[in-house]
Amino acid sequence: MDPVVLHPGRDRAVRRRHPWVLSGAVAREPGDGAPGALARVVSAEGETLGWGDYAPRSQIRVRLVAFGKEAPASDWLAARLRASAARRAADPLLAGTDALRLANAEGDGLPGLVLDRYAGVVAVRVSTAAMAARREEIAAFAAALPGVASVVARDDATAARRDGFAAAAGVLAGAQPEAPVEIDERGRRYRVDVARGQKTGFYLDQRDARDLVESLAAGRRVLDLFAYTGGFAAAAARGGARAVTLVDSSSAALALAREHVERNRRGACELEVVEGDAFEAARRVAGRFDLVVVDPPPLARRSADVPRASRAYKDVFLHALRAAEPGAFLLLFRCSHHVSRDLLRKIAFGASLDAGRPVQVLRELGAPSDHPVALDHPEGEYLSGLLLRA
Repeated sequence: MDPVVLHPGRDRAVRRRHPWVLSGAVAREPGDGAPGALARVVSAEGETLGWGDYAPRSQIRVRLVAFGKEAPASDWLAARLRASAARRAADPLLAGTDALRLANAEGDGLPGLVLDRYAGVVAVRVSTAAMAARREEIAAFAAALPGVASVVARDDATAARRDGFAAAAGVLAGAQPEAPVEIDERGRRYRVDVARGQKTGFYLDQRDARDLVESLAAGRRVLDLFAYTGGFAAAAARGGARAVTLVDSSSAALALAREHVERNRRGACELEVVEGDAFEAARRVAGRFDLVVVDPPPLARRSADVPRASRAYKDVFLHALRAAEPGAFLLLFRCSHHVSRDLLRKIAFGASLDAGRPVQVLRELGAPSDHPVALDHPEGEYLSGLLLRA
């Protein structure tokens, strides 16, 4: 098809290897360009800058898969999938778990694609028309991995409506997986609803933080806000927590969370389950806690949401601080790239001032190494957190 032509002076990002061409940078689009087609991106002067997946209905018009004049090789997708899986297999930081992310979109040079493995099941999540068109090849790759018995689709429905492709769900290859799928995460046992759970069923990006909670929990009273299926609560119980309080709005998630705590706890551990809005519950949750985890859902999906999200973060952080004993550990998270690491610190500082509680920053937290972020694409960093001591 005809190339995507950029406005004069709007080629700097591509020359710096940023993989997104935004609609505002585009001067002329191909009249024959179908969603998902391979597009050649050229400067206003006609120089070929790169090649990528075309999305005429998206603000991100092209997601680049190759830079320079040469088009990507016909087997580029297979080569990157193999390389991505091989990196995980050789990574010592990923030892001790049978659940991990095999492909992380732009972080692995695979824009619009996430592959999550849960023991013998691989979940395929595509968010672009181009990757939807490659779904059969992706499923065949995943099905051929050692130990994989089932490959299922868990496409991003919102992205499908935006880009104009049909979101897939259900089995792509192999057998229908048992529900839920049991995984082993460094000795912690979880049951994952791959078919209906959030995202692809579980928050693999918090694995290292769950390790940290387990290491801190012995003898402590733990508050897990926005608990979902109790990943942090179960880690605390396994680490020897004296008592755990979980708060979430989903009764189905809390039922699985209760099971996870029971399956993982070592010795006596009091369990309190609170069903309700965690923002409201944080204001009135009873007791004083020695370890508090605050892991809200994405509150700023657009840059315009940042002021409102900042107020919500501050409010819940403030009440978490008020529920914390002197010397308590707090883990505070954000999961939107629109809320920067620096802004998270400022929000925590404001909550500390309002609570009248001096707070120490002990460590910055982030996603594990199966969720890599390309230096060329800082927007890929969506999760970060702070380990604090009150």
